[in-house]
Amino acid sequence: MGSIEKIPETAPEAIPTVDISPFTDPNASTEAKRAVVEGMRHACSTYGFFYLAGHGVTPAEQKKALDCAKRFFQLSKEERMEVWIGKCMGKSFRGYEPPGIQTHQEGLLPDIKEAFIIGAEVPADDPEAGTFSTGPNLWPKQIPDEEFRTPIMEYQATMLELTKTLLKILALGLPKAWGCPPDVMDEFAVNPSMPMRLLHYAPQQVLDQRQFGVGDHTDFGGIAVLLQELNTKGLEVWYPPTETWIPVPPKENTYVINMGDMMQKWTGGYYRSARHRVLTSGNTHRYSVPFFLNGQLKLKVSTLDGSGVETVVGEHIRQRLIDTMGDSAKALK
Repeated sequence: MGSIEKIPETAPEAIPTVDISPFTDPNASTEAKRAVVEGMRHACSTYGFFYLAGHGVTPAEQKKALDCAKRFFQLSKEERMEVWIGKCMGKSFRGYEPPGIQTHQEGLLPDIKEAFIIGAEVPADDPEAGTFSTGPNLWPKQIPDEEFRTPIMEYQATMLELTKTLLKILALGLPKAWGCPPDVMDEFAVNPSMPMRLLHYAPQQVLDQRQFGVGDHTDFGGIAVLLQELNTKGLEVWYPPTETWIPVPPKENTYVINMGDMMQKWTGGYYRSARHRVLTSGNTHRYSVPFFLNGQLKLKVSTLDGSGVETVVGEHIRQRLIDTMGDSAKALK
């Protein structure tokens, strides 16, 4: 197990911000690049969450992604159900997920979020199509491709390249005693499962303390990249040393990055997969676009600290989904 530095007993008011622009700048000094690695290492080993600045994605690109989310949820319920996840190919898990499907903790009511799920575009005639998290996406016929499908797939490609950079930084932040090469995490992002969700949290006329936009949970995969709409609120991350929730409101020109369970397992707990939740609102619609780098599904990874624990990426992700999706998970078994 990697050693975790001493954490202060007073909860911070906010998660840290890491500006990665020096790391991607060929003219930046070695010291500046090293400071990026150290900043991300500290954030991921202490919090499991951070704001990402200097990522190179323009505000126009971010707005286009959020606009796609709003456009989809303007469709009628009947139109959304035309691309319901139950109509996807095999176990590919694509399309519209209605509210009330996912329950993360016993004693909680189902999440109120609704989602449109997009993955890597794999043709129906591909030999792997229909296997877990692999296959063709479903697209609403009511929205022209150039206004929805095309910008979404362009944004997905941008997110994949961004997470490849994050993997390189995370690899350099591992303990030197482990002897990991700088490219140790690169294979994780080769032909990966990379579900992206367009999310909508509708206002709730009646608020119930047992129900959340998304209940208390950890993410299943490697890295999550969350785009939040400005001037909204609801996301919180759990801080174990003080057993308190830290608000994670949107911050201009940033993303929220968090580590998932697969990253925690792979690094022997060195990088933390932190619990988080989304509170409900009585009067505000909330939209967000999370991108999840779940990793190469057939890849078998061994813990990087040398402890010998092996995990097949796809089986880990599939089982976590089955555990939380109730009856909707039948197709994944």
